[in-house]
Amino acid sequence: MKISEIKCWALSQELSSAWQISGQIWSRINTVIVRITTDDGQIGIGETNLRTAPRAGLAIIRDHLAKHVVGADPRDIEGIWWNMFMRGRPRGHTRGFYLKAMSGIDMALWDMNACMEKQPLWRALKGVGKPKVPVYASAVRVFNTVEEAIEKGKEFVDSGHRTVKVMVAGRELSYDLAVLRGLRKHFGDDIDLCVDANSSFETSAAVRFAVSAADINLLFFEEPVAPDNLRGYRRIREATPMALAAGQSEFTPFSVQPVLSEGLIDFFQPNAGRVGGPTGVRYMQHAALPHGILFSAHVGASSVVNGMAALHLAAAAPERAVAEYWEDESPLINIVKGVYPKVIDGHIHLGEEPGLGVTLDEDMLDRIAIETVIIDKNTPSIAQ
Repeated sequence: MKISEIKCWALSQELSSAWQISGQIWSRINTVIVRITTDDGQIGIGETNLRTAPRAGLAIIRDHLAKHVVGADPRDIEGIWWNMFMRGRPRGHTRGFYLKAMSGIDMALWDMNACMEKQPLWRALKGVGKPKVPVYASAVRVFNTVEEAIEKGKEFVDSGHRTVKVMVAGRELSYDLAVLRGLRKHFGDDIDLCVDANSSFETSAAVRFAVSAADINLLFFEEPVAPDNLRGYRRIREATPMALAAGQSEFTPFSVQPVLSEGLIDFFQPNAGRVGGPTGVRYMQHAALPHGILFSAHVGASSVVNGMAALHLAAAAPERAVAEYWEDESPLINIVKGVYPKVIDGHIHLGEEPGLGVTLDEDMLDRIAIETVIIDKNTPSIAQ
């Protein structure tokens, strides 16, 4: 059995109205869907979570990674991962677009192998295997009024959530506090609230927010400052006992060591669509374990492919916490035949469908893709 073909769809769809996500404004949702096929007809599906420049992911896969994947045995998942990684590591390609491009391939291999075993991915990962997963609703964006934000939070709770994430750092501090206190007043302690600044605060502003919000009893404060601002994380740690979360902007267990070993975070959030797929996430999980840091699967504005990967990884993870469940509407959320499990009392329950439990609507993908590439053994390569 050999990998015979890689097909990738670069997708970019305009939002019906712009989103304000902390300090950023989004007008489009972008991603890359990857399908791997073997010479005996096995298929696996993955996602490369490239919110910016999705065609960059296509170029990395076509012009570099594919040469080291096509012709390989798809059951050699970790061997393929290290082959791809080591081709880039000596050149410093251990973050960003390169690891993201690897992610779609690795995820597709895990999906394929689980399907061949006729097992759901959460079981094929051979991990803890708890298919009932606690989740949080993501996310209450930054709105024009406090009332709009509170209503969005109420919608999430009405749909079955017991934990809601709120975006902060997009407006003045008084707005952030008013939204959080409004939700806390309405629900009391019946729900958990967490916040995400998407690395948009400067250090002093992050400290000021954490101190001002101390009475709201937040579950965690996600990405308060830029991921490489370790001094900022240390200052927040010194100023408040509030739990901190980060990890979606980290890419390998090597680069994240200072954050983990210094105990700068309490919740670790690697994203399978960015860190080299499920293999990369598992490396990160194991790196966090000795430090007593909880795994919180991250997904963000992905399609349901990466969303389901996050939930399966959470089901297989030791020392896990709530996993992200993307609730906000997105034009790419349902580009496959398969949907998120329903949230009941703050949890989802993964079923027995093989692999990720999704099937591509390839006709639709072919219609909406901004670019499609197909790579097989006959495709000319410029890789070295």
